[in-house]
Amino acid sequence: MKTSIVFFGTPDFAKESLSRLYDDPKVNIKGVVSGPDRQSGRGLRTKQSEVAAFAVERKISLSQPSDLESDDFIKVLKEWNAEIFVVVAFRKLPKNVWSIPKLGTFNIHASLLPAYRGAAPIQWAIANGETLTGVTSFFINDVIDSGDMILQLKVKIGTNEGISSLYDKLKIAGASLALDTIFAISSEKTTRIEQKMDGVDKKAPKIFTQFGHLELLNSLNEIHNRIRACDNFPGASIPMINGNSGRIKFFNSKIINNYKSLDYTINIKLIISDKEIIITQRNTALKIGSVQWPGKRQMDTFEFVKGFRERGVFEINGKKIA
Repeated sequence: MKTSIVFFGTPDFAKESLSRLYDDPKVNIKGVVSGPDRQSGRGLRTKQSEVAAFAVERKISLSQPSDLESDDFIKVLKEWNAEIFVVVAFRKLPKNVWSIPKLGTFNIHASLLPAYRGAAPIQWAIANGETLTGVTSFFINDVIDSGDMILQLKVKIGTNEGISSLYDKLKIAGASLALDTIFAISSEKTTRIEQKMDGVDKKAPKIFTQFGHLELLNSLNEIHNRIRACDNFPGASIPMINGNSGRIKFFNSKIINNYKSLDYTINIKLIISDKEIIITQRNTALKIGSVQWPGKRQMDTFEFVKGFRERGVFEINGKKIA
């Protein structure tokens, strides 16, 4: 017997789960809810979300409300008459929405709750040097990311792994967890686990451009983790070396141990040579794999330094770049 659901989601992370549920013969998707179409690009073309485009292509009933509490939207949800609402990467739902289905509404969150509640759990897990993260399903309540947990899947974080790679692993894990959670709820095999916050101080607030400013950090490990956490947004960067406005972004850093440093103090240095860019602290270094000049494309570091005139050793912490 099929379990009927309504799916809520917007970006590519959510589309992975929707696709997995669509392909399963035991799931009946009554409808999909996604964000309104947006204008983007230089021509301000109207663009659908990844989830909305998937629903249209598969001819699944779609609603894109601007007001989640409107009478018309609530009426549509009730007419779909689904047993479960599934939420992946969507905005906060009001109680008169999440309380509709008889078997409840659950969300997929990209962390091992209760750690890393918030808007940017993947970025903060990498930035804090975690080696393990995962995805959690939980019943939605009035407080974001705080409802009773249902299931979890753990995912390892590699030493040099960036957010793009981890994002892809977590969206696949999230899709599997969404399916497992539907079956657990529909078969009444769930155990509700209360989130206990005692001793949990790991949070995941929304990130902004300053999150990637490397000169604000105090150790090589922090810089390495921040580069890994920022490779898609906002980009890890330092001020322009030659004193001009703008910032140089760094990507794909790798740790080099037992590096023969020119400076064995705690100072963090940037070394630009004819072949590479290295960030050092004592006898450890980071090799920068690729670079992006303001307004230019991202390029391999060796290609970058061939066209860059500056050479030498520069200070990073203390902001003495120029």
